[in-house]
Amino acid sequence: MKRILIVDDNQMLANLYRASLTAAGFTVEIAGDGESGIAAARKTRPDLMLLDMMMPRMNGLEVLTTLRGDPALNGVPVIVFSNAYTPDRMEKLWEAGATQVLVKARGSPKVILEAVRTALGAHS
Repeated sequence: MKRILIVDDNQMLANLYRASLTAAGFTVEIAGDGESGIAAARKTRPDLMLLDMMMPRMNGLEVLTTLRGDPALNGVPVIVFSNAYTPDRMEKLWEAGATQVLVKARGSPKVILEAVRTALGAHS
């Protein structure tokens, strides 16, 4: 069973995504901020990470940069989702190694599930 780590400070949204992904057969863990997300990734070695951009303690770009600098985690697909996009921020996410970037406002559980399946299929 593939393991998904959701790193998002919006607990309600994270729980919604977890329910959808769990129903689809994934094992899902949630971390509520960037620092907790890195610690959880190092502990559980997820097959994929869903990463919010705007979080306390450490933002999504900082988390992504840290993951890509860690030899044990640099190959984990990371789908970044947020409503805080600017062209400059998008460029930085792609340069940092985002697998996919989604707009959170359009990220229904169905869209997220499709993105997860696509990313995992490309990395299997």
